[in-house]
Amino acid sequence: MFPKPKSALVPNTYAFESEPMVKSTGFREYDARWLFNKEINLMGVQALGMGLGALIAELGVKQEIVTGHDFRGYSASIKYALISGLMAAGCKVHDIGLAVTPMAYFAQFDLDVPCVAMVTASHNDNGWTGVKMGANRPLTFGPDEMTRLKEIVLNAAFNNKAGGSYQFHENYPARYIADLTSRPKLKRKLKVVAPAATAPRARSRRRCWRRSAAM
Repeated sequence: MFPKPKSALVPNTYAFESEPMVKSTGFREYDARWLFNKEINLMGVQALGMGLGALIAELGVKQEIVTGHDFRGYSASIKYALISGLMAAGCKVHDIGLAVTPMAYFAQFDLDVPCVAMVTASHNDNGWTGVKMGANRPLTFGPDEMTRLKEIVLNAAFNNKAGGSYQFHENYPARYIADLTSRPKLKRKLKVVAPAATAPRARSRRRCWRRSAAM
C-alpha cells in the first residue's frame, strides 16, 4: 500500500527519501506546479502518476498516455518518477523525450493516444516543476478534473494494477517539425502582432496542437 503524501518533509532525511511529499497548493485550476524538493519530491511525483492513472480509469478513458519533459536539468528525473506511477496504475506510456509542450499535444493525435502529461513549469523560474495533463484531446484538465486529482493523490486513493507498459519514441521532434513544414507555403507576406503576456488559462486549455503550433 502506497503511503499518503505529506505536506512537508525535511530534505536529506530518511523520511524525505522514503515517503511522498506533495504540497496541496500545487494543484491549480488547469495544471499543477511545485517547487521541486521543497513542495514535492520524487515519491510525490510518483504518487501524482498513480493518481493520474486512477483518474483516467475513473473517467472511463483508455489508459494510454503521452509524456514528455522540458529543458530543465531535473525534468527528466521528474518525468520518470511520473512514468513509474502511471505504469503502476496500469497505463501504457508513450515517452517522446525532451520536448516543447505543443509537441506533446501533437503526439496525442499523431500517435492516436487519448491522454497527455507534459512535465513543464512553463514560464516559471528554475526550481519549479509541474505537469500539464489531459484525458480528452484537445482539452487539458479544468477545475473539476484537477480537484478530483488532488483528492485522489492526497488521500492515496488508488489501487494499482498490472498491465502498465512503456514505449520510447526516438527522435520525436523530427516528426513534429516534418508535420509543421509539410503544410502549404504562404504566398504573401503577413503582418503579425504577438503579445508577450501569457494567454488566459481558460483559453489555453482549449487549444489543440495545431492551434498551438500556429501561434
